Amino acid sequence: TMVISLGPKSGSEHLRFTAQVEVVDSAAADVTLLIPRILDVLNSYLRAVDFEIEHPAAMAKLRAQMLRRIQIVTGEGRVRDLLITEFVLN
Repeated sequence: TMVISLGPKSGSEHLRFTAQVEVVDSAAADVTLLIPRILDVLNSYLRAVDFEIEHPAAMAKLRAQMLRRIQIVTGEGRVRDLLITEFVLN
């Protein structure tokens, strides 16, 4: 779970975000070791988002962008999907 302070363009102050990654079985141990890097890349990305995060279409864009960044960190073919389990703005 991550709590992100949002920028002044957002209508909310904070985002509480939780997600899980679907990992290829053979890469599970390697991806587990990379969790700090995954959290870093997600934290950096979510803090830099400059579009309206409350917009209904924003979730799909956020998910795709975060998944791509995770795949870059972990290496191609290791992470199949990103499942957002909590996305609360306040």
